[in-house]
Amino acid sequence: MTDRNKVIQMFSGGLDSIISAQIMRNEGFEVIAIHFYTGFNGNMARDIAGKPGEKWTPGQSVVDAARKLDITLMPIDVSVEYHDIILNPRYGYGSAANPCIDCRIFLLIKAREVMEAEGAILVFTGEVLGQRPMSQHRNSLRQVEKRSGLKGRLLRPLSAKLLDPTIPEKEGLVNRDHLYDIQGRSRKPQQELADTFGIDWYPSSGGGCLLTYKQFSKKFDDLLAHSDRDKISLNLLCSLKTGRHIRLESGVKIIVGRCEVENDYLMTLLSPYYWYFEARDFEGPTVFATDEPAEEDFAKIAAITARYGKGRDEESVAVIAKKGDEERVFEVTPSKPEETEKLLIC
Repeated sequence: MTDRNKVIQMFSGGLDSIISAQIMRNEGFEVIAIHFYTGFNGNMARDIAGKPGEKWTPGQSVVDAARKLDITLMPIDVSVEYHDIILNPRYGYGSAANPCIDCRIFLLIKAREVMEAEGAILVFTGEVLGQRPMSQHRNSLRQVEKRSGLKGRLLRPLSAKLLDPTIPEKEGLVNRDHLYDIQGRSRKPQQELADTFGIDWYPSSGGGCLLTYKQFSKKFDDLLAHSDRDKISLNLLCSLKTGRHIRLESGVKIIVGRCEVENDYLMTLLSPYYWYFEARDFEGPTVFATDEPAEEDFAKIAAITARYGKGRDEESVAVIAKKGDEERVFEVTPSKPEETEKLLIC
C-alpha cells in the first residue's frame, strides 16, 4: 500500500543531504533517511580504532543531524556486499579507486527496496548536477536512475528544475515550484539556502569516501597488479585503510603498523591468515606479510620490522615471526632507511 506522505532519502549527513531533507520536510513529507556504510565511507579513524567485525553504528554527527531535522534515521551496513562493487565495477573507476556509478546504482537499488517495503512514493538524494565529474553529470544521473529501477521515482531536490520531472511531480504530489536549479561545484548556493532555512550546524565539507583518496588508490592499484581479483578478500581490501605498505623485490607485500591502534586493527584483521613479525626485545610495529614469503624473504621482513622499531640503531635485533601455531626467530641487522624507502608503495 502506497503512503503518499512518505519519502526515502539517501542521507550522508553532509550539507547537501541536510538541505534536501529540509526541503522535503518543508513540503510536509515524512522522511526516512537511509545512511549506508560501505566500509570505505565515514570516519576511518573511528573504524580503525574499533575492531573488524564489530557492529557498525553511524557517526554522532549523522545521528545529530537526523535528530535536528526530525527525520527517521535508518542505518544499513552493506560493507560485505560492497566488496564486489569495488573489485568488479561495470562502469570503471573515477580518478582514484572510486567506482562511483556502480556504487550509486548499487546503493539506490537498496534504497528502492526500502521504498517498496515502506510504500513510499520516491527516493531522493542531495545530488547536484555537475558537482562531481563522474557520477553527477546529466547522462550519469539518467543512467543511474534507469539502472537502479527508479526511473521516474528518483528526485534530486537541489537540481530538480534542471532535470526531467518525476512521476510524483507530474501527479502533483511534489510541488516542482518549491524545488531548485542548483548546479556546479560551488557550495555557495547551498550555504545560502541553509541560511534561509536557519541551519547553521551543518558540517564542513571534506572527508567522505576513502576510495577517492590518491594514497588509497596507490595501494589499491598495487594490490590489483599483483593479485587475482577473485582471490582478494574483504579483509585484504580493509587492510588498505591503514599502515605503511611495502612491496619486496620478490613481489611479497608487507604492511607495517604505525601505531598501537593500527597494530591492533591489523592484528585482528590479518593475523589468523598471514605471517606477522614483531621485535622480541624492543617496542615497535607489527608487520604483516599478506603474501606467503619465500625462505629468503623472512630475514628481509624481519630486518624491516627492526628498522621501524626502537631497536633500529642496534647491531642485532631478534624478530619473532608467527602464523597460527608456527613460530620462528630471526637475528637480523635492521634495514637502512634508503633500503626500505625504495620499496615503499605508500
